[in-house]
Amino acid sequence: MSEPKVSVIIATRNRPELLKKAIKSAQNQTHKNLQIIVSDDSDGNETENLCANLNDERINYVKNTTHAKSPNGNKNNALDYVVGEYVCFCDDDDELLPNAVAQCLRCVNLGYKCVFADALKQSDGVINGEIAGRSVYKKSGEMSKIDYHCGRIGGEYFKLFSREFIDDFRFDELSFGGENELYIRFFEDRVYYCKSPLYIYRINRDDSATKNAHKHAKMVAHAYIKTAQMCHDIAIIHEPKFLALQYKNAAYYAKISGQYSLMLWSILKSLKISICKENLTFLLVSFLPSSFMMKLSNLRVKIKQKVGI
Repeated sequence: MSEPKVSVIIATRNRPELLKKAIKSAQNQTHKNLQIIVSDDSDGNETENLCANLNDERINYVKNTTHAKSPNGNKNNALDYVVGEYVCFCDDDDELLPNAVAQCLRCVNLGYKCVFADALKQSDGVINGEIAGRSVYKKSGEMSKIDYHCGRIGGEYFKLFSREFIDDFRFDELSFGGENELYIRFFEDRVYYCKSPLYIYRINRDDSATKNAHKHAKMVAHAYIKTAQMCHDIAIIHEPKFLALQYKNAAYYAKISGQYSLMLWSILKSLKISICKENLTFLLVSFLPSSFMMKLSNLRVKIKQKVGI
């Protein structure tokens, strides 16, 4: 029996040096039957030339000319070209470990349509063994739809999944981030957790999407609201605070973007679902200038990182 073809999607924009590492990590997979889709959101030809010079027939370079110039639009462009039986994403500033695809396919053969595997954090070129994802699971095994819809699974994972999930799906181009819209679909089937690090996730880069979310604040707010709406029926029963925090986060980004009516609607929605210290605190400081609120938020993140929570 021939090995299944896996489409590795690398969406990129103006990061050729990092992109080259990401592509190399795909080329070096022990599983060789790959389609490596490099979807380019930049205006120049540097990425196209880089891909041509790598001289690998598995690399499918595609310029994004039909979707929004955004991370989600760029991913949608790549999805239009998928031919593999299975699909995975590799961000252009991250890397796959050599056995990532092969290990996930072994898990798929246990009877699953999707696999989540651990990712190792890399900061300033150093990997210290810290895992990027968080969950309630201490060993490999089946993941729970309830756990995902209630926010008990979060952070960064490597994910390999059957192409059937994307045959009738494209990311919402009004959202910045919002990959949850796809991940929630996975849990309509069986999902396996592989407790093995298979991915390198670079953090604390100034050009990372996470650090630049405030530049797309309205779209981030939209993504939080959409996640809350999709998780509502399960989370409202099992973990209402998770829903409340999604709307609180939406309120924060709505405030940053100057969408004050959306901010008010979101925080009131949050408080109606569950009153907690996070949404009460936001309500108390919501009158402050957006710039000051961003400084408070950044300080809170730094404190949490320093004390390890």
